[in-house]
This record gives sequence, C-alpha cells and structure tokens, in this order.
Amino acid sequence: MKYFPIISLLLLLFTACDPQQDDKIDIGLPPAEATFSITPAAEPNHYILKNTTPDVFEYLWDLGNGTKMSGEEVDAYYPLKGTYTITLTVFGRGGHATSSQTLEVPEDAPFDCESDALYKYLTDCEQRTWKLKPAEGSLWVGPTDGSTTWWAIGQADIDGRPCMFNDEWTFTKDGMMIYDTKGDIFGEPYMGFNFECVDESMLPPDKAPWGSGTHTFELLPGDKLKVNGLGAYLGLPKVANGAEVTDPQTTVTYDIIRWDTNADGKEMELEVNFGGGLWRFIYVSPN
Repeated sequence: MKYFPIISLLLLLFTACDPQQDDKIDIGLPPAEATFSITPAAEPNHYILKNTTPDVFEYLWDLGNGTKMSGEEVDAYYPLKGTYTITLTVFGRGGHATSSQTLEVPEDAPFDCESDALYKYLTDCEQRTWKLKPAEGSLWVGPTDGSTTWWAIGQADIDGRPCMFNDEWTFTKDGMMIYDTKGDIFGEPYMGFNFECVDESMLPPDKAPWGSGTHTFELLPGDKLKVNGLGAYLGLPKVANGAEVTDPQTTVTYDIIRWDTNADGKEMELEVNFGGGLWRFIYVSPN
C-alpha cells in the first residue's frame, strides 16, 4: 500500500509551519536519526519492529516486500525467505528522519499447500483471484447472534456500485494478497465522499492506503484469514476487529464461516465481529 501521500502531506504541514518572522514559534529540531529494533517473534517468520527514536509521534514502515505498516511497534510477517530492507520514517515536531536496516529471513514460512485444504482452496497452490459476489445479500450486517438483518445489499445498490464489484483480491501461494481497485473505489462519508464511485487517485492522503496495494495474509487455526499491511481489508474498508474505523488499519482477521465449490466456481463467506454486531461478505472466484 502506498503511504507516500501521507508523507507528502506531513512534509507540507512542517513547511507551512515555518513563517519567516523573527518571532516565529520554535517547533523544535527534527529527529537526528530514526532508530528501531528488529526482534524475532514467537511465531515463525514474524518479526517485531519497534521504534526507538525519542520524541516522535508518527511511524511509517516499509517492510521491503511491498507491504507498508504504521505504528510505534508492528508485527511484520515474511512468508518467504530472503533479504529485505526495512525502512522506518518517523515524524517529530521539527521534521522527519528515515533509516533502514537489512533483515535476513532464513526459511520460508512452514506450510504445505497441497496438504492444507483451505490454503489450496484460497490460492490453488499458485494464485487465485476473488471478487465480491454481485448478488443480493453478499454484504450483510446484523447482531452478533445473527438473529436478524439490519441491512443487506440489494440489487439497486449493486447496480449503483460497479466500482465495488470490479475490485479483485489475488491470493498467492507465497502468502501475498494483491488488491486491485481497477482504478476506482466506492467512496463513503468516512472516506470523504458521498456514497459514490470515484477515481482511486481522489482518496485523501490519510485514506490512500485503502487503494490498490500488496499485502500479506495468513490462515490461522479455526478457519481464520488474517490480512496484514497498512490498509489491507476485505469487504468494506471501515470494518475492523472490534470497531468500525475511519482510518486504515495494519491488520484485520476474518472468520471464514463457509467455503464451498459449485458448478460456477468457488464461494466463501467471511465474517467480522466489529463490537456492535457482525458484518458478512461473500466472495466468489469463477472457474
């Protein structure tokens, strides 16, 4: 996911806060350098990246594998062995600083696609592309017990949101999730729009991570699908674990409550408890 628009916005703010006057406010010096630590986590192929730069308030990470994250401390997942250059950009009151370190991942993540039925279903042990199902009820929200429907998408909304149903999510055997908006997104008020299809380039800088990008994914015990990377999501951008949000998240975990195959291809249903209820999304992957 691209967070460079965010960096550009922050740099503009710092520049704009530098009036050429003798009595200008002293906003402090920029960080001398960005520093961070890399620590192997308990789970294989996971690493904890922790900022150690003092007096900063914003942290943007480039994991070196196409994935971006934000936060003072993040859990970075590297499914493939290799050498990765991790870059941290931090922002303080007086400016920003950037530094990089090299990470050597010694082994691929331990999994055997052919023997993992759900992993094979999702990726075909090569790659497989999924889209939201253009059918009534493919987006649904209701109480946590699923006893009634608060709202479900109908045909009129499907017809009015072509920019939502052309999006593609490609899952690869190497643990990557590639999201392609096809150039447009369905913008809602929390994104700065009025329930309308807009060009992806119109996303505000702080929402830009919800555009096209490359992320990672994991399948967890209990048929759970975890997507990692700033702005990674399935279904609707606002739906996160325990809340509906207005800013891109670095990870979201979905329950796969149904996955089957029919004459037309594959179909799976995802569920998220957002604290006040459940969202469900149906995805299809044609033959």
